[in-house]
Amino acid sequence: MGDVVKVRYEIELFGDRPDLDTPDVDIRQLAPTDRDALAHLMLDAYIGTIDYEGETLKEARDGVDSWLEGSPLVDHSCGAIIDGQIVSAVLVSVLDESPFIAIVMTDPAHKGARLARAVTEAALISLKRAGHSRVALYITKGNTPSEKLFAAIGARPSSAR
Repeated sequence: MGDVVKVRYEIELFGDRPDLDTPDVDIRQLAPTDRDALAHLMLDAYIGTIDYEGETLKEARDGVDSWLEGSPLVDHSCGAIIDGQIVSAVLVSVLDESPFIAIVMTDPAHKGARLARAVTEAALISLKRAGHSRVALYITKGNTPSEKLFAAIGARPSSAR
């Protein structure tokens, strides 16, 4: 397996966010009590993708715990809810004293329904309303769905890691 290359992107939060044709779905702020649901979603969303490295449910829980115990911006992290279940989520954190999109994930049964875009846009709007002007994220080079999603919402590469 070759070296994994992560590309840093930034999204400027100036001006109006574009109007979206978002799916008719409940989007709500995430909470620490969503830990287990987020861990299950994370594992399901990552299996079979370029970012999956054989993690188990325990490791997914550890990942969610790491986010919660780090510098989470829970107030700006959002989940799409269908039939009472979180089916897509964006976890926002702090990196270098600025907002950082740590994880975007969607249940495989709901991929292609624009849910990742909907939760990400909800987070961006929330960050902008809170006075933030920029958000950063990293995408694994070759993660085409994420590259397309973030290009569509205005993310621009800033450097490789």
